Amino acid sequence: MKNKILNNRKLKIFLLIIILTSIIISEYCIIIVTSVKEIIENVKIPEVNVEIDFEKLTGEGLEYSVSVKVFNPNNIEIKITEFSIAVKTDKNMVVGSLPIKGGIIKPETTSTFKSKGEILFKAIDADILTLTINGDITVKLGNFNKNISFSTETKVIIPNIADFILKNKTIDIEIPAQFKLRVKGLLGLVGVKIFNPSEIPLVLKNVIFRIYRVDENKKTLLGEQNMNPNDISTKEQIYVNAEILIPYRKFFFSAGLKLLPNWIMLEIEGNLSIAGTRQIIPLSIKAYVDPHLIRILEKI
Repeated sequence: MKNKILNNRKLKIFLLIIILTSIIISEYCIIIVTSVKEIIENVKIPEVNVEIDFEKLTGEGLEYSVSVKVFNPNNIEIKITEFSIAVKTDKNMVVGSLPIKGGIIKPETTSTFKSKGEILFKAIDADILTLTINGDITVKLGNFNKNISFSTETKVIIPNIADFILKNKTIDIEIPAQFKLRVKGLLGLVGVKIFNPSEIPLVLKNVIFRIYRVDENKKTLLGEQNMNPNDISTKEQIYVNAEILIPYRKFFFSAGLKLLPNWIMLEIEGNLSIAGTRQIIPLSIKAYVDPHLIRILEKI
């Protein structure tokens, strides 16, 4: 009988231990689950820094590279599936887009993601470009996971396009000129040869040819001629010329009693631009011609 009572007591103690252990384990599990849930709920959005480098002009637009640095401020790793970058002008016109493959970012570390893209020529006329970066973060811990979207913007100033057109290249320019005697005056045959070394088509516009006589420090305009715009294809040379008739009275007597000038100066002004944009490269070229051939007239 005593043994039976003793066994019952042992059984009760064993059952009590099991019950207490179950309660402790349950409470511990609840604490763990609550802690994991709190960690997931309190995940911070990463810090994003964007660097953009404009590289070269192509037949379609301006090529650029993007470097996105992402810092994970959390004590657990996060995963960014993919970024998307939209490029807009200051007038809210979309001129480019770019996907960037994401990846896993370890706790409290920075990862860098890179890609290349191209913006359209019409973006070049903008003063400032806005890059909007959108991405999605996935956080997973045990059976818990959370998705967070983030977005950030950065402003970029358009660089000087001339630096890209003339990068490691020069635009070759020649100014051929001739002067011929005609019944009504001196006929100036002036022109300009321009070679486009770049990979993009250019336009020569707003061109004005001028002829001056130069006497010591005095410059007198003898005649001028405006020219129509001319397209210059890639790796192509064009020749633009004009005829300017200078009346003899104006040529010989513009400087008083001195018939011939010290020099005849040719001046060409105009703009080179990328077709379809307002970007221009100003041109201003001067050339001097010794009028010694015309001096024969003084001896006749």
